[in-house]
Amino acid sequence: MQVQNTNDSSIVSKLSAANKGYFQDNWLKMFVEKEQKRSPIINRGYYIRFKAIEAAFNSWFATISSLTSGKSQIVSLGAGFDSSFFRLKKQVKFPAYCKYIEIDYPAVMRRKLEYIQNSEFSNLLDLQSTQDFSNKNIVAISEEYAMLGIDLQDCKELKQCFQDMEINFTAPTLFLSECSVTYMEPKGSNALIEWVQINFPNSAFVVYEQVDDDFGFSIVMKNHFKSLGCPLKSINPKMDAFAICSRFKEQGWPLCSTISMFDFYMNFPEEEKLRIQSIELFDEFEMWHEKCRHYVLTWACQGAISVPKILHSKSGSLIFDNMSAGTLNCTYELSSQLIHRFGHQVALLSSRFLIVSGGFGQLKKRHQRLEGLTCYDTVSKRSYLVPSSSIQDPLGKRMFHSMTKLTDGTLVVIGGRSSPATIFNTVVSIHCDDMSQECASYTAETVTHMPLPTWRHSQSLIHIDGVEHIFIFGGRTAANVVTNESFILNTKTWNFSEIPSLDIVPSPRHSHSAASLDKRKFYVTGGLSKDERILNSVYVFDVATFSWSELNISGLLPRYSHSSVCYNNAIYLVGGISGFSYGPHSVGMIDLCTNTAYEFELKIQAPEYPLILSNHCCYVYEDRLIVTGGGGNCFSFGTHFNEIDICIEFPEQACNGTVLKD
Repeated sequence: MQVQNTNDSSIVSKLSAANKGYFQDNWLKMFVEKEQKRSPIINRGYYIRFKAIEAAFNSWFATISSLTSGKSQIVSLGAGFDSSFFRLKKQVKFPAYCKYIEIDYPAVMRRKLEYIQNSEFSNLLDLQSTQDFSNKNIVAISEEYAMLGIDLQDCKELKQCFQDMEINFTAPTLFLSECSVTYMEPKGSNALIEWVQINFPNSAFVVYEQVDDDFGFSIVMKNHFKSLGCPLKSINPKMDAFAICSRFKEQGWPLCSTISMFDFYMNFPEEEKLRIQSIELFDEFEMWHEKCRHYVLTWACQGAISVPKILHSKSGSLIFDNMSAGTLNCTYELSSQLIHRFGHQVALLSSRFLIVSGGFGQLKKRHQRLEGLTCYDTVSKRSYLVPSSSIQDPLGKRMFHSMTKLTDGTLVVIGGRSSPATIFNTVVSIHCDDMSQECASYTAETVTHMPLPTWRHSQSLIHIDGVEHIFIFGGRTAANVVTNESFILNTKTWNFSEIPSLDIVPSPRHSHSAASLDKRKFYVTGGLSKDERILNSVYVFDVATFSWSELNISGLLPRYSHSSVCYNNAIYLVGGISGFSYGPHSVGMIDLCTNTAYEFELKIQAPEYPLILSNHCCYVYEDRLIVTGGGGNCFSFGTHFNEIDICIEFPEQACNGTVLKD
C-alpha cells in the first residue's frame, strides 16, 4: 500500500535530522538501509515532530509517576519503523511495569522485526515465542514490548489481540498516533477513537497530524499526499484545532486540547532556537513556519488522566483568529510563467512596462535562481526576457535583494544572496533601453560595494538636500546575524554614509517591508527577529528630523515576508507569514491620519491555483494594487509558485480613519 511507503521515507528523514544533530537517536539507523541527507527545511520539520512526540512522552511519564497505579501501557498506532521504545529504554525514561505495544500493517511489522533481529540492538529484547498464541496477528512479544500486525480499522481484531495478551484495560494507557489515523477514512478513524474511549477508561489519545485551513500551503500539502496515492482522508477543509477537539468530544472524550507546532516552537527557550539555527545554514523561514502551523499535537483524555501543561500554553493567535476583518474586492488573472517566482523584485519602468529582477523560479523546466531582467507589458499582457548588453552581467543570480527606480529611470539593485553562504555585496545600476522596441536590452554596472552585505533587508527612496538617496535597513548578514544597522546611499556620488547613533532604533529584523511617503518619510513594518518572533511593530523614519519613532498601532497582524505600499495617506501590507489562520490572504491597512489599523481579507475563490502570499511583490497601477509572484519551498511537498496576479481595489476611507466601503 502507498501509505506504507510514507513510513520508509519518514524514517530516512528522521535519521537525516538526527545525523545532523537536531536530536539524538542512535536506534534509527537499524531501520535504514541507505542513509540520505535531507534539505535543511525537512530536517527542521522532523526535528519539531521529534520534539512534539518527546514532549508527549515526558508528559505521560510525569502523569504516571503521580498515580498510585503500578502498571501502565503505551500503544503506538501506525508505529512503522519508529524507534521510541529503544530510545526511551536506553535513556532510562521507561516507567517500571510499563508495556509498549506497536501496531501497524502485518507486512510493516514483520519487516521491522527482521531489521531488529539483524541489528546490534537485538539484545535489548527478550522475545518470547509467538507460537504460544493462536492469534497470528501477534508478530513479537516480550515482557515490555509487543508488535501487532493489524489494520487499525479492525477494532474487533484489535480487542481480541489485547485480550489474548492479557492487557489490563483499566490501567493507565497512552494511545499515540504519529501521522497515521489521518490516512484513514473518517468513519474508520472515528470508530477507532470511540473504541479506545469506551474500552480504556483511564487513557489519553495523543495525535500528531496535519490540519487543513484550505489556504495555499494546505492545498499544496493535500495535493502532494494525493499524488502519492495516500490522501489525507481524515482532514477536511477548515479542520482546525477547534474542529479536532470537537471531533474527539463527539466520540465521547470529555477533555481535549491541541497546540500547533508553530505555537509549540514559539514557546521554546531562545537558547534552543539559537542552537537549531547554528546547526546548518537555513533561509526558508516562511514555509518552515507554515509547515509548523499546519501540524498539531492533540491530547484527549479521561478518567485519571488530565491535559498536561504543554497543551495549556496559548499564544495570542486566538485574539487575531477571532478578530473581525473586512473584505476587499479583488480579481485575478493567470500570469506568465516567466513571472512565476519568489524572492524577486519589481519596478514600474513606465506606466506600461514592469521590470522583474531575480528571485527563484522556473526556466527551461528547471527550478533555479534566475538572472537578468524580465519585462512585463501591462497592455499586451506579454512577458519576455530582456538581454544584457554587457559581456559580464554583474546582476548574477540573486534573490532577496532590493531594487529601486530613480527619477531618471535608473534601476538600482542592492545586495541579496545566491545561497545563504554566498551573499552579494555589490550595488548595481541598470539602464534600460526603450522597452517598446523589439531589440530592447539593458546595461548593468557595479557602482559601489555595500559596507555591510545583506539580504532580506529593506530599501526606501528619500530626498536629502534635493538629491535622491536610498536608505537601507536591517536584513541578514554573514555568520547568521540579523542586524538593525542602517546605511544611506547617495545616488549621485555612489557613496555610503552610516547612520549615527539614535535614541530610538528598530530592533534587529529581516524580511520586513518599507514603504516611502513622498520621499520624506518611510515606514518599516513587521519582520522576523533573530529568535524567529514575528513582529507587528511599525517604525517611521523622518528625513527632516533624521530620527526614528515607533507608532502605537493596535489590531495589526504580526507578519513578515509581506509587501507594502503607501497610497492615499495609508500604508497597505499585503499577505506575509503571520502564524494565524487568516493571515495568508489578508491585507493590513494603517490610516496615517489616525494611526489606526484595519485587517481585510481577500476573497479569492481559485483552489485550482493555490496562493501563498509570501516573498511576492506588489505595486500600484492605475489606482489599483497589483500583487505578482510569490510562493516557496513547501517542506517535502514540493516547490510552489503562484500562477496568478491579483488586482485589489483600494477601500474608500476618510482621513479620520472611518472605512466607508469594504
